[in-house]
Amino acid sequence: MGRTGGIARIASLILVVSILAGCSKPRFPDRPNILLITVDTLRADHLSSYGYPRATSPVIDRLAAEGMRFDSASVQWPKTGPSFASIFTATYPKDNGIVRKVGVPMPQAFRMLAEILRSQGYETHAVVSNGALGSEFGFGQGFETYLESWKSPPPTPDADNTAAATVNALANVIIEGLDGKKPYFLWVHYLDPHAPYTPPAEWSDRFQNDEWYSPEPKIDIRKDRPRRQMTGIGSSQVLDGRDELGFYVARYDAEIAYTDHHIGRLLATLEGKGLLDNTLTVLTSDHGESLGEHYYYFDHGRFGYQTCVHVPLIVHFPGVIPAGVDSDPVELIHLTPTLLEAAGVALDDGTWMQGRSLGSRLFAERDLGSPESSPESSETSAPAPGPAPGPATYAFTEAGYGENRQWLKMVRDRRFKLTHATVSSDQRWIGGNGVPWILYDLDNDPGELENVAEDFPKDFRRLRRQLLDWWNAPAFDVEIDQEAGGEPQEPPEMDEKTRDQLKALGYLQ
Repeated sequence: MGRTGGIARIASLILVVSILAGCSKPRFPDRPNILLITVDTLRADHLSSYGYPRATSPVIDRLAAEGMRFDSASVQWPKTGPSFASIFTATYPKDNGIVRKVGVPMPQAFRMLAEILRSQGYETHAVVSNGALGSEFGFGQGFETYLESWKSPPPTPDADNTAAATVNALANVIIEGLDGKKPYFLWVHYLDPHAPYTPPAEWSDRFQNDEWYSPEPKIDIRKDRPRRQMTGIGSSQVLDGRDELGFYVARYDAEIAYTDHHIGRLLATLEGKGLLDNTLTVLTSDHGESLGEHYYYFDHGRFGYQTCVHVPLIVHFPGVIPAGVDSDPVELIHLTPTLLEAAGVALDDGTWMQGRSLGSRLFAERDLGSPESSPESSETSAPAPGPAPGPATYAFTEAGYGENRQWLKMVRDRRFKLTHATVSSDQRWIGGNGVPWILYDLDNDPGELENVAEDFPKDFRRLRRQLLDWWNAPAFDVEIDQEAGGEPQEPPEMDEKTRDQLKALGYLQ
């Protein structure tokens, strides 16, 4: 071969390598900081970036506009403890056993997100504001610093007694100690949208009597009962003597706006110290809130309706993750594998536990919710059950207060959602007594009011098969920390301040 021909071949090889390199998927930078912001009781459909007409969330909207917004994110259980147990272990409640109610302790032997990141050289810090996440219940595993806002007075004079301001003041204490020598994982959990809806005075009337306010309908109030969930509220839940539903919705929206303001202050503090550079930021929620829909007032956990299951999920990393919208279903159990991948943890085929990294979806060059990527509704086109990136994924959710695994189970795809209610006390409020299977067409019935199982028999059978296959699969072995000996440890007794806060939130009597 002549010299000229050799040079030509080398040039061709360089060109091919360059083309292949240009076509390769983007990668996360080495060991980025990770900021996880969670807002308790935050419905996706009450954020401006998710189509809400009120301007509740300018800061969150900016994150959504600059990052990847997942439009159809579902929690695995619409209750704080079970939801975060699923997020941080990437396992379903049916397999990890953290179900139904507050105060179910996380076994100390479960491997959790913060533990793995700490083993990878990350600083791990958290500020939480809901007693359901108390260290008594094992949620502080892996965190070097775990600050609980209800157990300590505000650390600075400018922090008032509201949760968001106190959370920010505590977060500032952590931020002051970050020197940038090691990557950090910082989890900040805000509580304010949780009932009762009592934002500071300067925020409380922000949306009262605006163009979206309506004095009707009225709420039935039982003065002889302190608390109610169904068909109305009790005497202890009444605010300012008001019985208009619109008043309470406006108060809930004001809580969101107030929290959004403090999220902006948190981000500004980090940015001012140069701690947002090379930082992956994720914003999501543990569950939503029912605001009178389905006769269910100012609560969550009992049912699996979208009001309580559908939450925001925004992944923000300017210059790394392209801005966009992913409209396919996604489960929050995929969040931890995504953060582990970003941190450089080697994952087997992108999976960890029952979750799978969303990396391929974050860097996709197409709209995953486009009609072109939609599967045919047929019994032969459905993919196998289980997590999988890309279009046509399913999302599974559990909910309710049923015992002995008789709680509610749900599965959804892009258009339909199927609910399985096995006990009459649940059936009564959903499809009616004797109706265990309820299919909703979310595209045409987002309020989940009509059972269309008979109108779409193929989709009903397809989703029922998916749900039963998922539910009846052999129990998944939740990964344990061998250094902990593989045996659960007894958590400490509940702190009295935690008990008092959980009573104030309506979790305990």
